[in-house]
Amino acid sequence: MITGLLRILAACTLIFALAGCGNGSRQDIMEKAKEAKNAKELRAALGKPDKIDSVEVLSVRNETWTYKGSDGEVVFQLMNDKVILKASGEKKK
Repeated sequence: MITGLLRILAACTLIFALAGCGNGSRQDIMEKAKEAKNAKELRAALGKPDKIDSVEVLSVRNETWTYKGSDGEVVFQLMNDKVILKASGEKKK
């Protein structure tokens, strides 16, 4: 009974620890995406963003893709599927 409970507790701890790792650090994310020039390449390098904000004005689509790292966030600005800006910020304390 106790052994089974300890195994479940250990498994839960491992799952939560791995979930916190996500994409690695901000530097890891930036390194993986350094060659990405468009949305397809960015998604191939990093996977699905944690958050996407989108607005379209006069047939120009602007998107902000946010990836959460272990030490903060990395934000990519895309205009009509082309990466035009990469920025990162520390995790808020």
